[in-house]
Amino acid sequence: MHYIAFMLKPIKINDLKIDNPVFLAPMAGVTDKPFRTLCKSFGAAVVFTEFVSSEGIVRENDKTINYMRFDEIERPIGIQIFGHDPETLARSAQYIEENLKPDIIDLNFGCPVPKVVKRGAGSAILKDLDLLEKIAKWVVRAVSLPVTAKIRSGWDNGGIVAVEAAKRLEAQGVSLITVHPRTTKQRYTGEANWSIIGDVKKAINIPLIGNGDIHTPEDAKRMIDETGCDGIMIGRATMGKPWLFSDVINYLTQDKLPPELTKKQIVESFFKHLELQNKHYSLMYAGNLFKPHAAAYIRGMDGAAHMRFEINRSKDIDAIRELAKAFFAS
Repeated sequence: MHYIAFMLKPIKINDLKIDNPVFLAPMAGVTDKPFRTLCKSFGAAVVFTEFVSSEGIVRENDKTINYMRFDEIERPIGIQIFGHDPETLARSAQYIEENLKPDIIDLNFGCPVPKVVKRGAGSAILKDLDLLEKIAKWVVRAVSLPVTAKIRSGWDNGGIVAVEAAKRLEAQGVSLITVHPRTTKQRYTGEANWSIIGDVKKAINIPLIGNGDIHTPEDAKRMIDETGCDGIMIGRATMGKPWLFSDVINYLTQDKLPPELTKKQIVESFFKHLELQNKHYSLMYAGNLFKPHAAAYIRGMDGAAHMRFEINRSKDIDAIRELAKAFFAS
């Protein structure tokens, strides 16, 4: 048996102790209540809501508020907010603390999506580290909850600022930092430069979470070995594979690679997820939200392309359930 040099160790985010720090990344259109609940059942240590607009929060927009609602079973949970105005972000954080009471408030300095960065938010703030520092200062002082932050490596290859950004965030009282070591310009293409995670780890004294290109338990081990990060955050790879959390945790704590999931186990997870969607949303809305998840579950299976086509044509979650029953039976 090979030797794993690193065992997952608990971390602390202020007074919040996190065992087995393997986190679910905040993802728009993905990390809703049903998916978070499912990932929790597979061992995700901390889950995050879909990221929400600070402006929507202070206006008390119904849709924005609903994105942030969670059940007690999801704790510890973080709510990630984005925006560009320090005062609005601070007010939104106060609203969250007073009305929703999550365990963590996370600042989004990492989203590369054009509709976010065009508003000067997300990873666009990495072009102005004075603004980043000011936002952190205002939000940390506005709430008693732990404030964490997620950053990218920088705007482009000519502006790698992750180390400086992390040092400034720590200086303003941010309790934990997550680094996704791609630039904004890269978005989700190319390879994540994990060496940047290692550089940030050496520069700060608060816990550091690594994120980017983790698809397997071996990837998770390699990131920790190469960077020294205190935990990992997994995003897109969990779609259609929420059991990745338990696989990673078992590998990093027990030196055991899990056996490949049986078709029966995949089917069970598919239908458990589907029923969580059905319970939480209207038939049509549940179906629309579940479609990308359904496609991810069946990726690589015989007949998956035709099944995806049929799922995308379906009208609601009931139709997807019947399609899936026939597909898995065959």
